[in-house]
Amino acid sequence: MNSLRKLVPTSLRPAARQVRSLLRSLAPTVHQSALPLDNCRAEVAAERSLGPIECGRSFFVPLTVVNHTPAAISPLGPFAVGVQVLWKTHDGRECGMPAGFAPLPRPLFAGEELQHTFRFPCPTSLGDYQAEFAVVQRGGPEFERVGRRTPLDIHVTHPYDGNFNYHQIYSQSDLSRDFWTASGPGTKAEFDRLVPIKLNLLKDLGLTPDSKLLDIGCGTGLLATAAEGFLSDRGLYFGTDLAREAVEFCQQRYRRPNFRFCVNGMTEVPIDGIAFDMAVFFSVFTHTYADESVLLLAEAKRLLAPGGVIFADLFMSPLVAREAGSRYAVEVNREHFLKLVALVGLKVEVVMTSPWQGKASREFFKFTRN
Repeated sequence: MNSLRKLVPTSLRPAARQVRSLLRSLAPTVHQSALPLDNCRAEVAAERSLGPIECGRSFFVPLTVVNHTPAAISPLGPFAVGVQVLWKTHDGRECGMPAGFAPLPRPLFAGEELQHTFRFPCPTSLGDYQAEFAVVQRGGPEFERVGRRTPLDIHVTHPYDGNFNYHQIYSQSDLSRDFWTASGPGTKAEFDRLVPIKLNLLKDLGLTPDSKLLDIGCGTGLLATAAEGFLSDRGLYFGTDLAREAVEFCQQRYRRPNFRFCVNGMTEVPIDGIAFDMAVFFSVFTHTYADESVLLLAEAKRLLAPGGVIFADLFMSPLVAREAGSRYAVEVNREHFLKLVALVGLKVEVVMTSPWQGKASREFFKFTRN
């Protein structure tokens, strides 16, 4: 093929390419059956790395495809040829994500090179993936790969990154009419349903009527409502939250003298001189990144009485190298998180586990001093 091309004068090559394309379009290749396996050879390579992509949506990747098969390959017919993407975990293991397929944009003749931006479906779970691309035929074989196998590292996040602003949620809420939605429950009935569930969970972890309870991320008082009817006058409830509106609402709503509230920082709890029997993070670490969560755990440890307990829930995913997601929901790698926890000097016990989204689960942890 290359030797024949050299026989054409340089000035005539553009015209020759146009004639060749016209002749090929008049007799397009249509695959009515699978190609012979010994004739299937191709090269495919990613042109550049990709930034984060959003789970459950389509993404676009520029690829270079070279046909090393002695015959033309085509996207036409029931046995169309295209590019397949296979997903593996960040460390090269199988992850269970379905492969994606994108047909060639046009027939590709023997020895021909194609540069094209292909569209593929994104995985439905957050994570850090290795994407491997290969030329395949629907209902036929995967082509023998020519050249190096170079996976593309792809970070998959979710499409809510720009839509969750905790401070904005509270600043735009009328808490006098609806105080539950800003804290998470969609209805007042759901708010009320969760009150005894959370209380019973903490009682199982050792909460007594005389306990000193620290509720970091108190919101509009779901746990405060539970504690109001449970703690004695010798007990103490102290709620903190990032949102000043939530703290002011709770100060007006919960008026017992042993109930206190204050605004906390992202990784700081401005309390001193109190030793708490229990520190609680309900649905807090599901919105903070691993480093922030561990710094908050260190603050809770600082305020913990001897024999005290810390409780928190997190979204854990084996598909995440460290963490993925946004303030809407953060999924973390279990091993990475537990290594950070050990550095703080806490030991961990899993209290319970429930399903979350995709391959992730929601895990509830009990932390105590190591």
